[in-house]
Amino acid sequence: MNNPILHVMIPAFGSSPYLRKTLESALKHLPPGVPITVVEDPSDEIELESLVKQFPRVEYFKNSSLLGIGGNFNRAIELSTGVFTQICGSDDIFLDNPLKDFDKDKLTQSNISAIGLDVAVINETGKVVKTIPDLVKRTLRPSLKKITIFQNDKIFSNLMLGDWLYFPAILWKTETLKQVKFNSNFHTAMDLDVFIRLLDNDQKIAFIKSKVLGYRRHSQSASSLYAKSIGRFDEEFLCHKNALEVAMNKNWRTGAFLAQLALTVRLHAIMQSFLMVVTSPLSALKVLVKAISPIR
Repeated sequence: MNNPILHVMIPAFGSSPYLRKTLESALKHLPPGVPITVVEDPSDEIELESLVKQFPRVEYFKNSSLLGIGGNFNRAIELSTGVFTQICGSDDIFLDNPLKDFDKDKLTQSNISAIGLDVAVINETGKVVKTIPDLVKRTLRPSLKKITIFQNDKIFSNLMLGDWLYFPAILWKTETLKQVKFNSNFHTAMDLDVFIRLLDNDQKIAFIKSKVLGYRRHSQSASSLYAKSIGRFDEEFLCHKNALEVAMNKNWRTGAFLAQLALTVRLHAIMQSFLMVVTSPLSALKVLVKAISPIR
């Protein structure tokens, strides 16, 4: 029996107040041949099984112990039956079929391991919004065709300038990710870390210019809660340190320069340090030191 091209996995934890909307949108837009699975990390707060069972097409799996964000993402990859796996947030929504413009002949090449998709950014109520981080991402995004398969050195340099892709809108090659795995110690830079390791192993990244996901920004999302912490910058600077080593080994001079420059990460860290100075001066100082320290 052939595996489906795509399996959509929805990791969830706690109350997940937007999960119903996520599932309703998935059933509306995903073809019948695309499996959908909710993978719940256990919580004392609530159990989501009763909600998921209201959607007969959706499979439900609950971890026996708490794995955390990265661990649950790895579990999702392990459970996936698809050639590609999309890890959709339990607060995001589907706007269209992610396979609508999927060119099987082009995109199932053995060395394409990640395919980005376009998104609309929405708020708590589902209204499309334009935030500063998203305007920066849009500015950093390179010129794209309907389907773009990037040259490795070019996309590496581009991501070192700033990670403009959106994690929930990425189709990951399942078998490759089972080997590479997400770093379970990371919270916000997991995708950048994987991209760097994929490119180090001569895997390719592609993009389909098709707006299929509503990426929800809200104050209680895991990424928002973690975004202002020192740990977020620890992750990003570690990614750039690892990327610098990759670029030097591959003689990607522009990529090495941009990995060391870490411009958008530094600017964000400096801005955040000023915002933190009143509530947590010591943390603000630590972030500022990171922002001005060389990467080596």
